[in-house]
Amino acid sequence: MKRRIIAIVFFFLGRGFAACARLDSRVKREVGRWADGTVVTLRVAPSGPQTSWGVNDGVFRHLGSRPVESTLLVTFKNPDGALPVFLGMKGVLQAFAEHRSTLAGDISLGMSVVRCLHIVEGYLFPAVMTRRILPSPAHREKPMIAAYALTIAISSAPVFVEGGAA
Repeated sequence: MKRRIIAIVFFFLGRGFAACARLDSRVKREVGRWADGTVVTLRVAPSGPQTSWGVNDGVFRHLGSRPVESTLLVTFKNPDGALPVFLGMKGVLQAFAEHRSTLAGDISLGMSVVRCLHIVEGYLFPAVMTRRILPSPAHREKPMIAAYALTIAISSAPVFVEGGAA
């Protein structure tokens, strides 16, 4: 049951991240710095679920739950450690501090992902939750309803690098 709940959250988080890459200039700027071919995966050990995002040919895309070769892999050690994070009971930063997850790959890319997730959580979770789990909730540049609508409608966003389109 926990794995199913996490899989559902991953579906919306994955698409929400892509939506925020269109809506929010900070997320757009972060993913615009990722190298073409970058793939980021969040996974729950030992056997899933997982969700991935990638930048390919100038497009940031939610890759879903299919197996991929990851540039950066964030693995939560078990569903019990992951569930509070993805239900908004604990923040991503707290999960890392409590050793609920591991990171394999470039630490600077990992920090970029954490910054993005901080902003994405601010769009997807109501203020009452974000005040509790985020050290300082990110200011929303657009209304939450816009993020929800795009989360349902899209799974990709164009990537813009500093100085023009990728």
